[in-house]
Amino acid sequence: MLKIGFCINSLEMGGAERLLVDIVNTLYETKNYEIHILTKLKSNSYFFNLIKDKIKYDFLLEKKSEGFFSKTRDSILKKINFKKFSDKVDIIIDFLDGDFFSYIERIKNKEKIIWLHLSYEKLKIRKKIDKKLSAYNKIIVIADDMEKELLDARKDLKNICKIDNFVDYQEIDKKLNEELKIDFDFNQKYFLTVCRLNEEQKDVKTLIEAFSLYKGDEKLVIAGDGPDRKMLEDLCIEKNIKDKVIFLGMIDNPFIFMKNSQAFILSSKVEGFGLVLVEALYCGTKVISSDCPTGPSQILLNGEAGELFEVSNVAELLNKLEIIHNKEYNKAKIEETLERYTKENFINNFRKVIE
Repeated sequence: MLKIGFCINSLEMGGAERLLVDIVNTLYETKNYEIHILTKLKSNSYFFNLIKDKIKYDFLLEKKSEGFFSKTRDSILKKINFKKFSDKVDIIIDFLDGDFFSYIERIKNKEKIIWLHLSYEKLKIRKKIDKKLSAYNKIIVIADDMEKELLDARKDLKNICKIDNFVDYQEIDKKLNEELKIDFDFNQKYFLTVCRLNEEQKDVKTLIEAFSLYKGDEKLVIAGDGPDRKMLEDLCIEKNIKDKVIFLGMIDNPFIFMKNSQAFILSSKVEGFGLVLVEALYCGTKVISSDCPTGPSQILLNGEAGELFEVSNVAELLNKLEIIHNKEYNKAKIEETLERYTKENFINNFRKVIE
């Protein structure tokens, strides 16, 4: 049985973390792999507890230490623990854009894979990814645009593989039949966004500003939490729309909210992929998305399966809110998108890369 080791900073809330949980569940079902996960600090998060019985788990440190000499001890301990982890697995997958590069570059005689979730150009700035890629045997990208961008920028790389993200449609079906224990009036009309409230990436500010100019009766429902929630709540007060915007916080089941919304909106400046758009389409709702790198234009077939607007363009997003009610989309095109992002396609593509 092939032993696969995934390295990720943490298993706290986040899109990549949630994707890894889905990948673990899917690979576990095949019974072909022994799955190991390594985090930098010991985890006991919601995501970790979803998969803890399906993985072998390691961490670099139980908790951070204080003081100079303690930090030196921690540094040595992390290197020792990474080596122990690497000795247990056949393949090491640096799952989130090279965060474990400083450890992985020292490892010899192992298959080493990096999994990229953002645009190469963005990662060059954020994580100096251009200096790291040569340390890996294979580079996984998750979108057509990411693959093209990387091929254009780095003609020296011959080891680029594309694996589409996927949606577990059966799991959504289960969630759609759940009884929600939440006080919410599903008879009211509303637009919906679901995201981490982190403006560096998500740009909910643009959505709020566009919605403040919208004359319709719908409310705006924002599901998610994050460091910029208070700022966004204050913006709603400033724009005099406090009573028209509902901050739900974190929710376990966004799909019923998707199904009943007038439209789902993603306003990001950049996305790893934007799989939430596929989920919304599967739930049968119309979709409006920023045309950000990378993913939305691919998922929405350049506007044939939903609306695209320029990143941070308030006027253009306002226009999309105003016209979405009268828009109809080709069902065959939406089905084309849904068929691409299945578990079966993911498993087939994953096997081609690692076996």
